[in-house]
Amino acid sequence: MLALDIKIPIGETQINMQCEMPSGVTALFGPSGCGKTTLLRAIAGLTPCSGSIRFKNEIWQEGDRLVPSHKRRVGYVFQEDRLFPHMSVEENLRYGLKRAGDQQMPIKLPLTDVVEQFDLADLLGRKPKTLSGGESRRVNVARAILGQPQLLLLDEPLNGLDSQRKAEIIPYLANITRELDIPTIYVSHLNDEIAKLCDHMLVMGNNTLIRQGPTQEILPSLGLLSTKGEDLGEAGSLIEATVTGFSEAYSMIDMAIGEQSMQVLGLEPPATAKVRLFLAARDIAIATSKPTQLSIRNMLGVTIADITPLSGNARGLVAVDLTVDGSDERLCAHISKAACEALNLQLGAEAFALIKSARIATPA
Repeated sequence: MLALDIKIPIGETQINMQCEMPSGVTALFGPSGCGKTTLLRAIAGLTPCSGSIRFKNEIWQEGDRLVPSHKRRVGYVFQEDRLFPHMSVEENLRYGLKRAGDQQMPIKLPLTDVVEQFDLADLLGRKPKTLSGGESRRVNVARAILGQPQLLLLDEPLNGLDSQRKAEIIPYLANITRELDIPTIYVSHLNDEIAKLCDHMLVMGNNTLIRQGPTQEILPSLGLLSTKGEDLGEAGSLIEATVTGFSEAYSMIDMAIGEQSMQVLGLEPPATAKVRLFLAARDIAIATSKPTQLSIRNMLGVTIADITPLSGNARGLVAVDLTVDGSDERLCAHISKAACEALNLQLGAEAFALIKSARIATPA
């Protein structure tokens, strides 16, 4: 989909990036200052770089060829609010549509459809200063989409929002990126957002690419990728589950993981029977025998597949890879090295994974 082989100068150093991003939603992930925003700006043609940029069958940059930013048809949502304060919401949205018309682009995403997709009908007559943070973010993304982009760049679009506002806007982002099938690069520091939205991950270190691959493979390995003390955030696992029931009295969703069962807190059952759960590595404890009389509700029989010491800021911890009995799912738990030795954990041994919390990420 998008192939990069570029160098971006930054003062006395440079960002080196060689990668190919597939269709779908790709997370651009890494510690602050590693060059994520600079990379997005280079892709959009806003920051000079050398090398080649290819999108699908188009060459945006290579040798003497350089396609200017406005002809790349990139929708860019910046970290900060970029709405025109003197315009109403509808006028802001029509500005994005007008730019597409001025460039004689086919209008595949009309105003009425995007307004409905982002639930903006009640906001059209309002000015940006009257909008909440979540409403403003929705309008920013909708305006970018009305520019009829062939590639969408989202630079921490939920930055500065509290957890309630994020919960409000994430479903809109999930719907728009999947249902409209616009290839998207999504910058975020939060693995929970990535688990909900992204199919693929690029992990950056200091001005370079550390690793890339499917989200389901990369999230559990984050603790192993920090070699220079970078904070790469919360490692965790994405596993598939089947909804089997719901208790309104306890706000509890019953699920099956292969041949085993779990319960996840929720005010209502998911819209689909198949879901993905995000389990943070730090929220999984390990027992070598089945414990009783616990407040922890979820316990899965597992087999120890690998044990790897962590380094950098996580020195003193180990990553324990676990296969869930009766399924193809794998978990990653981060426990102390001392606990690992005290339990005498061995490869191939049977154990129990005690799951303190699990969050529904996406439909499977």
